[in-house]
Amino acid sequence: MADFATQSGHICVIGIYARAAEGNSWQYRRRGEPLVPHYTRSFVGAGLIVAVLALAACSPASDTPSGNASTATVQPGQLVGTWTLEASFDSPEQPYVAFVQDSTWSASDGCNRVQGTWEVTSTGALTTTSGPQTRMACEGAQLPLAVTLADSVRVDGDTLVITGSDGANTTTLVRTTDSTVGPQGLPIGYWVARTTSTSPFLSISADRSFTGSDGCNTISGTWESTEAETITLTMGASTLMACDGVDQWLNQAATGRVRAGVMTMEAADGTVLGQLNSMGR
Repeated sequence: MADFATQSGHICVIGIYARAAEGNSWQYRRRGEPLVPHYTRSFVGAGLIVAVLALAACSPASDTPSGNASTATVQPGQLVGTWTLEASFDSPEQPYVAFVQDSTWSASDGCNRVQGTWEVTSTGALTTTSGPQTRMACEGAQLPLAVTLADSVRVDGDTLVITGSDGANTTTLVRTTDSTVGPQGLPIGYWVARTTSTSPFLSISADRSFTGSDGCNTISGTWESTEAETITLTMGASTLMACDGVDQWLNQAATGRVRAGVMTMEAADGTVLGQLNSMGR
């Protein structure tokens, strides 16, 4: 026995029932599935099961939107802010993703940071660019990778869902206003004088260490944040190669002051030595 209902001029099977010869009870088999028209008769011993399927498949269209369909749109302003995971990690900093109103973003896996630019459409399609990042081994979470491989986003209040390009991998984040989570004015990441292989650079890590090159020798050491957008450097080990025609000014740097993506490096006496640009902006 089958129940039918009409929908947009088509006949739709609401339920299909079969009756066994040994019993008089109707058994529910299936409900609400579009079916291709056909007639089935099968014999099981002395029992006769007759199932009448649909005369026509249900139309997928409906005047009333499906309860599973999403009509929500994404506004760029909804993404702006700092997002993190609900879990905490044994890493130098809490992993996070920060979207900024000027269409730049930064993210940390707990040890390494990366930054770039972002753009989102009203349907949630996300396009990003990104620069290089430090490569410390980390016990955090790969949020920078989630953003760089993202295909779309969905915002529901203070929850952000990032979906990967394969459509299967998702990352769920929550909005945070914790002042200890996010960029915090700390210049973690890559800073270069020019984008050449011999250009001076610094790679500043979340664990308060840095490595780099003055254009001739590799340098390393530690850093501290003395005020917003300002760090002091303590030089450590360095190679001692002699390089003709190379101004090794970076190995004399004691302070870095960041303004609009540019870090001005100063000597201990306040003399300006040079500038480094943030990669990914």
